[in-house]
Amino acid sequence: MPPKKPNIVFIVLDTHRADRLGCYGYTRKTSPNIDAFADTATLFENAITPAQWTIPAHASMFSGEYPSTHGIIQASDALSPNFKTIAEILRAEGYQTTGFCNNPLVGVLDNGFRRGFDEFYNYGGTIPDTPASNGHNPRNLFSKIRRQYYKIIDQIATPIQQAVAASPDVFQIILSPWLVPLWTHFANFKGDTVASIRDTTQFLETANQADDAPQFIFLNLMGTHLPYAPPKRFIDKFAPIILENLQAKEFINVYNTRALDWLLPLEKPYPELEAQTLNDMYDAEVAYQDFLLSQLLGILDQPKHRENTMVIIVSDHGEMLGEHQIMGHGLGVHQELVHVPLLIRQAGQNQGGRQQPAVSTTRVFHTILAAAGVDTVTSIDGETIDIPAYSLVNSNTLPKYVFSEAYPPVTLLKTIEKYAPSLMDQFQCDEPRWAAFNQPYKLIRTKNFQDDVFNYVEDPQESVTLPQELDHGDELRQELELFLEMAASKGRKSPHRSATNLEDAQVLDRLRSLGYIE
Repeated sequence: MPPKKPNIVFIVLDTHRADRLGCYGYTRKTSPNIDAFADTATLFENAITPAQWTIPAHASMFSGEYPSTHGIIQASDALSPNFKTIAEILRAEGYQTTGFCNNPLVGVLDNGFRRGFDEFYNYGGTIPDTPASNGHNPRNLFSKIRRQYYKIIDQIATPIQQAVAASPDVFQIILSPWLVPLWTHFANFKGDTVASIRDTTQFLETANQADDAPQFIFLNLMGTHLPYAPPKRFIDKFAPIILENLQAKEFINVYNTRALDWLLPLEKPYPELEAQTLNDMYDAEVAYQDFLLSQLLGILDQPKHRENTMVIIVSDHGEMLGEHQIMGHGLGVHQELVHVPLLIRQAGQNQGGRQQPAVSTTRVFHTILAAAGVDTVTSIDGETIDIPAYSLVNSNTLPKYVFSEAYPPVTLLKTIEKYAPSLMDQFQCDEPRWAAFNQPYKLIRTKNFQDDVFNYVEDPQESVTLPQELDHGDELRQELELFLEMAASKGRKSPHRSATNLEDAQVLDRLRSLGYIE
């Protein structure tokens, strides 16, 4: 009998910056549990997400393709069935596939991300669909009836939530400060971190007792996303300014209801007190989520799991906290957005290590499949891909060039146009951006504007633009142009499904830039 394939636990820390973890050099003690895990894993010091926000970034990790190829750049887009997802391939390989998801953009929208999952639990959205209770067996008769009930409800709720995410008009309505507390709380915008980690842990403990199939478990956590409201003890430790300064307390209370401020570029930098408040509250959320993860990471540290489970911890994207006068994660390819944590612990791995070269998180796809024993897959253009060669575990084949792409969400652009039209030109909000990396150099291209080159290792704040005649800049320009040409060519062979209004001029511009239309 061939050896059993390893279990695979894939954890996405939504909206999590790399520079706020101790294992990435942060001096505040925000992440003792992730840091301890990092001591026994391989840490990628310069992991780069292929996109600056949730939907295209997840599409890339699930398909192994860049946004220019898979074409999923808006909330109304759906991944073509021609792109086989991790879960689809693993299920065909005999895996039981289960998702525990807190982000409605991943788990609720009709975008193809749930394809291939035997069970997919949603903790975010208007009607959460989760295991019924502690210790509940998802395979019994009651659970099956309950799942059918939720499928019926899902058919009603999903189109409504799709409209909220994809329609600029509906999106702008929900930005009203009196509505924000309703959808952030009652519509479970950030899901339920406590319950999802608890249920994932319990499932991991019981799954192999009931079924000999290897397990693929996907967990998405939203703890570090706005609004910020961690428990008081984490505020006490990481954001005492909230308790000591009435102005800071009032600022964060109001800010948590002003979702518009989470999106718009800043006319001028935050005053020092406001900047510190936002940064400290973000740290408090990082620390709280890390504390909650101790339950799951502790179980995964048990010998029975260490020996037969691959664990991947990664972020889909980072977060701007006022740097470059930008907030959130809709605009740009700055390091605060695209440099993400990536930790991989193979089954049986006991010693940690660090990899310095820049790598793309698109290769999480290949790394997971290689661990499951998949040797090859056929790409969208018919090419046979050597999966082990693309695995991040194979240090001999790490890429020389890495890329990131930022196509602004149409809902964001419409919002900026309505509420702050003067900022559209000032920040070139409606222009796609790309980044090309060849360590330690990074080129940022804004469509129709001059390229900028930085040394992102020595200057992660991107404060010093290097001379245009720099040889590495020319090399990165050539590689970026070649990448865009090849990626778009592949993508044209499998157009994505979209409910986007093609009469919208900005949408047409996005599609032209990708090469889908002339």
